[in-house]
Amino acid sequence: MLFACLVMAGIAAAAPANDQIRVERRGDLLELKWSDTEERLQGSLHPAIPREGEPFTLSLHVGNFQGAEFDGPLTITFQQPGSPALVTRTLTREGVNWHTELTPDAPGLWDLEVRYRNTHLKVLTARIPVSDQPLPRGIGWALIITAAGTALILGVRGVVRRIRASSTGPGEVSAPPAAVASSAAPAQDARPAAADTAPPASEPTPVPDSDMSTAPPADPSSGQ
Repeated sequence: MLFACLVMAGIAAAAPANDQIRVERRGDLLELKWSDTEERLQGSLHPAIPREGEPFTLSLHVGNFQGAEFDGPLTITFQQPGSPALVTRTLTREGVNWHTELTPDAPGLWDLEVRYRNTHLKVLTARIPVSDQPLPRGIGWALIITAAGTALILGVRGVVRRIRASSTGPGEVSAPPAAVASSAAPAQDARPAAADTAPPASEPTPVPDSDMSTAPPADPSSGQ
């Protein structure tokens, strides 16, 4: 579509040659205009941007500035520059105009040639832009859904990261639970171990009263 718009702008800006049909967009139509001192050619092409593989309608009218009205046949040729494929048709007038349908089989620029003979042979040409076929509706919706899902996932990830960052203070470093459990386990085991290994307090052995009362008194003569 962008390619076709750029081509249309270039065609409108370029100065037409003596045998060049001027192409201008008017709404959903392409207007075709040409004139010399004897006749003028007018026409329209619908839709304004033909698509690959889709037919478009061409209508032409030849008017005289002087003399009898022209009602002879028109011969048109439609082809891509450099392509051997060529569509040639001879049109008879229906009412006041000449009509036909053409179907381009490839995107790009196509040459439209119009030939007719009134006082003498006239050969006129126009450059028609053809756009490529749009994506099927199913593929287009699939691409839109995929893009929306990706954006949603990225947005949820960003929210989760911000929540985690706000819950942890700038100076806090939270130790993993496994490290806290391993450091607390030896302190809990040390208290019963200390109680089990401490030696029991020794009690004084009582001396019986009978032994103290029956002891014989010392003999003073034994020392001599």
